Amino acid sequence: MQKPFKIAIYGAGAIGTTLAAWMTDAGHEVALLARGESAQRLKRQGIRILNGEKVMLENTRVKVIEDLSSVDDIDLLIITVKNFDLDACCQAIVNTISSNTLILGLQNGIENQTILPKYFSRVIYAIVNYNAWHTAATAEQNTRSLDWNVNLNGPIILGTPDNTLQPEAQKLRALFSSFLSYQHSLQFQDHAHAKLVSNLANSVTTITGNSHREVSALTSLQTVLTQISYEGIKTLQAAGFRETSTGPLPAWRTIKLSRLLPAALTRPIFRRKLALIGSTSMASDIISKGTGNSELESINGYMLKLANRHNVHVPYSRRLYHLCKQRFSETPFQPMAAWELRDYLL
Repeated sequence: MQKPFKIAIYGAGAIGTTLAAWMTDAGHEVALLARGESAQRLKRQGIRILNGEKVMLENTRVKVIEDLSSVDDIDLLIITVKNFDLDACCQAIVNTISSNTLILGLQNGIENQTILPKYFSRVIYAIVNYNAWHTAATAEQNTRSLDWNVNLNGPIILGTPDNTLQPEAQKLRALFSSFLSYQHSLQFQDHAHAKLVSNLANSVTTITGNSHREVSALTSLQTVLTQISYEGIKTLQAAGFRETSTGPLPAWRTIKLSRLLPAALTRPIFRRKLALIGSTSMASDIISKGTGNSELESINGYMLKLANRHNVHVPYSRRLYHLCKQRFSETPFQPMAAWELRDYLL
C-alpha cells in the first residue's frame, strides 16, 4: 500500500480549503497555508462539504500554517492561487521548497504553464472540474464548521503539456481517488482548452451578479451562453485542439446544434446545466471581495488572443470581454440584468 503523502497547500480559497479537508480525511498529512482572519477562522472551525442536501464530508479539522518553512520534507506542494498572483507567490516560496518536491498547479487557463516552470523543475498540472462556495450566513449559523457547497462536474484531470512525469502523475491517483474521480490524460492541452471554453461562463454569471439561477434570467442567459460557447469551440477547432469526452463542456456537436434548434426545445437541458453552476471564483473576486482582480485575462483574454491568431470571428466574445473589463474595474461593481447583457452583446 502506498504511504500517505506529506502535502502543503498554498492558497486557502474554495479549492485549496476543500481539498485540504478531503485529503486530511483520507489520511494524508496536510498543511494548509492561510494568513490573517482566514487562518484564525480555519483554526477555530472545521470544514464540512455539502453537495446540495447531501453531506459529502463531515466536520473535519485541517492543520493550518502561516509559513511554508514550518513544514519539512514536503512530498507535494499544491498551489491553488490564481494566475494573476502566481508569479509573486512563486518568487516568495521558491527558496523554501526542495528540488525533490513535486509541484501540482491548480489554475484555470494555461498561463501557469509558463510561470511555474520558471521556478520549479517538477511540475504537474490539474484541471479541477468542481466549484465550491460558502456564504457568510452559513458560517454565522454554524459555529462548529465552515460549510462549503460543491458542484461536481467531472473528474480531476492531471497531466503535463509534454507528457513528462507520467509515473508521478499516476502515483497521485491514490491522493484523489477516495473522494473524487481521477483521470491522467495524455491529451492534457485539449482538456485544458475545453475547460477554458466552459469557464467563459464565469464572466457571464459574474457580470449578471450571480442571478443565473433566477427563472427570469434563463431565456437571456441561454442565448448568451450558446453564442459564447459556439465561438469558443470554433476557436479551438481552428487552433487544432481536439474534443474531449470528460468535463463540464457539452459535446461540440450539441453546442453547434443548439444554435439551430428552437431555444424552447433545448431549454430543459440548459436549465439543468445552469442549475449546476454555483458561485465561481471570478464572482467571489469581483462581487464579494471587490478587488477588481479576476481571471478575466487568463480565460476570456486568452481565448480572444487565440481567436485573433487563427482569424476566427468572435464578435460576442469580444464584446463580452471588453464589457467585463470595464465593469469589473468600477467601484462599486454594479451587475447587469441578464436581459441587459443579452441586448448589449447581441
